[in-house]
Amino acid sequence: MRPRHVLILLLLAAIPIGLAVVLAGGGGTRAISRVPGASISLALLGEGSGGEAAVCGGTRRYAIYSAGSTIHFQGTMTKAAAWKVKLKLKACRAGAFQPAGEASATLPTNKSYTGSFPAPISGYYFARAELKQGEALVGRSDKAYFEVR
Repeated sequence: MRPRHVLILLLLAAIPIGLAVVLAGGGGTRAISRVPGASISLALLGEGSGGEAAVCGGTRRYAIYSAGSTIHFQGTMTKAAAWKVKLKLKACRAGAFQPAGEASATLPTNKSYTGSFPAPISGYYFARAELKQGEALVGRSDKAYFEVR
């Protein structure tokens, strides 16, 4: 086969791959509309002393909770506004964190929030608070890792 033909075949093979990349761009992520000076913190309360565990592709410190217990959380926002806060949960399944539920928070002031959710079934999880203004995602907290036994 002539080098010119090989080059043409390679270019033709690259078209479907390039098209797939363009069409799937940003498929698994949601854009965050940043509000200057706005950020959110998250703390899980009442945790048991935990240790490090190597699960879901990384070694992290996991707080420990008992199955059947209630996990309380709280946090603050750095800027006052009419916020909505949702807590998103992800569970380690088949070597990757997968969506596992969510909890709503109450906002006793416009700069803090609290809430709770029932401990899920045994496993490794993380929680992350999402800060919204209307329906626009404005920010996310750091991940809080925990294990339910």
